[in-house]
Amino acid sequence: MLVSTFTLGDLYLGIDILLVREINRSMECTPVPGSPDYIRGMLNIRGRVITLFDLRSRLCWSKPDSGEARVKQYNVIMKTRDEVMKIDHELAMTKCPWEDPVGLAVDQLGDVRDIVDDNILPPPANLTGIAADFVHGVVEFERNLLIILDVATVLGLNNQASS
Repeated sequence: MLVSTFTLGDLYLGIDILLVREINRSMECTPVPGSPDYIRGMLNIRGRVITLFDLRSRLCWSKPDSGEARVKQYNVIMKTRDEVMKIDHELAMTKCPWEDPVGLAVDQLGDVRDIVDDNILPPPANLTGIAADFVHGVVEFERNLLIILDVATVLGLNNQASS
């Protein structure tokens, strides 16, 4: 599996690259009154309206202190189920329940890693700093732990995935 990596604070995170449509620099978005605090707002990218999730808030992390250096943020725009269906039917049916365009706001971009499925381990029981429910698995790279996210769970849609 190819994994697109990024960081959020000190965490090294990744997402199956087949779920990623594009990555762009963070831009102004329109707030959505009454939405959960982890919804940063709506973006319009080339005429397509995208719901942007604040991954830091979704993982229940506090906002960076005003004294911390402002980090350039990026938006990881996800493919919709229909887009993934054209590439990998099984992946679309099991890991991509969202029909509408969505994105995740992250701190820094990483690289693309080729992960052998046999090297993906379940999250350790003592995993801290991130809800274990949001984790698909972990892989050790160069003494770093790469946490592969379960995007459907992060988006709150894990029960909608059909087999």
